Order: sequence, then C-alpha cells, then structure tokens
Amino acid sequence: MDIYPKNISPLGYQTGVGGIDSYGVNHNGFTNQDEIAYQMARSKREQDLIKQYNSQGITSNYPQYGTNFWGNSANNYGFGNSNIENNITNVLNPMSNNLNKGVQYAQNNLSSMASDVNQTSKMIDYSLYGNDFSKEFIDNMLGDTRFQHAMQRTKFNEGGFANHPNDRGGITNYGISSKYYPKEDIINITPQRAQAILYRDYWLKPNINQLPDEFADIVFDDGVVQGQPTAIINLQKALGVKPDGLIGSQTLNAFQNKNYDTIKANFIRNVHSVEDKYLQKDPSQKVFEQGHRNRFNQY
Repeated sequence: MDIYPKNISPLGYQTGVGGIDSYGVNHNGFTNQDEIAYQMARSKREQDLIKQYNSQGITSNYPQYGTNFWGNSANNYGFGNSNIENNITNVLNPMSNNLNKGVQYAQNNLSSMASDVNQTSKMIDYSLYGNDFSKEFIDNMLGDTRFQHAMQRTKFNEGGFANHPNDRGGITNYGISSKYYPKEDIINITPQRAQAILYRDYWLKPNINQLPDEFADIVFDDGVVQGQPTAIINLQKALGVKPDGLIGSQTLNAFQNKNYDTIKANFIRNVHSVEDKYLQKDPSQKVFEQGHRNRFNQY
C-alpha cells in the first residue's frame, strides 16, 4: 500500500507532478532507504556543482538548471546521462539487500555530517549576523541549500550599497532598504545580517520554502524586487487561484497536474505587468527599468 501522497516522497521531499522531481528522477516506489541514498547523492552532487560554479565566477546558474546534472560529475553518482531512472539502481544497490544496513549507512553519514557542522560552526563569526539571530537559526539558514541557491541569484542582482535619489526604498545595501527597515544601520549592515533578514522575512515567513524547486528562487527574488505579497500574487494568478498573497494549501495544491513551463511563463508575464503598471504610475522609476527587465528575463 502506498502510504505517501502523490507528490511526497517517504522522507517528505516534494517530488513534483507524477512523483518526478526537478532532475527527472522518478520517486514512485522508492523505499525509505532508497530516498536516503538518493538524497545523499543529490546533496553531494549539488554541493560539487556549486563549488564548480563559484570557482568559475558563475552566480546566476543553479544545479537544477545545469545541463547533464548527474553526468558531468567524476563518478556520475550512479546516474547516466541518457537513462537516469534505470541507472539509479547503481546508487541504491549497495543498500537494497538489508534495511538495517541502509539505516546504519544513513546514521554513519549523518554522524559524519554532524561532525562537519560542528567543525564548520567553529569558523563562523555569529556576531556578524546580529544578536537577534540565534546560532540555531543561522546554522539552519547556512544549511538550507535551497535558500542558498536562491541567494546566489538575488545576491548577484542586488549587489551592495546604493543610494540613488530616485529609489523610493531609500538607502539600500545587500537587498535591505531603509524604507522597510528604518531601525537597521543600512550603511554598515553586514552581508551576513542582510542574508539572515532575507531568510527570515522573505523566505520563511511567506512560506517560499514550501514552493517547488522550479519556483522557490524566482518568487523569492521577485519578492525582494517587487515586495511581498506582490510576488506571491504574481504566482497565484499564474496558478489560477485566489490571489490573496498567502502561500497555503490552496497555492501548493494548485501545482498538481499543472504544466510547470506554463505556470512559469504566466508568472513572468505577471511580473512584467506589475512593472509596467508601476512605471506608468511613477515615471521617475524608469531609471531602474532596464535593470529590472534584465533581472526578470533571467527567470
């Protein structure tokens, strides 16, 4: 009996329509040990690609959108270029004979990961994030790979300090503006603190973290540009649900049995429509138009 909902893997991973995730892997029929093996391989592969991108100065691309996602690794992690589904057994076979063996394998790896986290935490200067963010919060943020993927795009687009006379947001730094954060020392804010604020207010609070991989980063980035809940409303209109600016079951369920490419195209159209209306209302903002258009076209 399949005890997991259609789009939820045994470990709670959102797999997308038909149980197929954003990398083209079909999770239907996966056991817990299958999921453990796959997620470990996937996480390791993502980290490898992030390092490769960073070393090449690439900040606007993401692993899930890279070509030959599994195939361009040194050992392919058991996944071939042409037939991911069949070759996935190369990763799963070492643990397929015994559930206890699989659990032990996971426990050993988790223990190793915990050790790595402890070592890493010793090198983190938590004071750079401000006293109002706990160590646990910061560790969770730094370990949230989906958010870190999203931040690569937003950080590249936002840049650092800006104080344009036409900017209605006032002084901005690393995506944080004096208009919306009047109590922050915008001039001297650290990139670490700015990231923590964005994680709290633009990723977790509006539930962007619950969106599918294909939409989390672009809705997050649009929220930094056009504000929340405008970005969520842009998405909800693309999904054909009530545009209330709140991500809940109505919005999340609307992804089922929908074509992601169509949703994305509609979302981008809505983003441009909002920009058009904004510029018509306030022509002084046209100085930022080309930068915004270029940013949106990356979606």
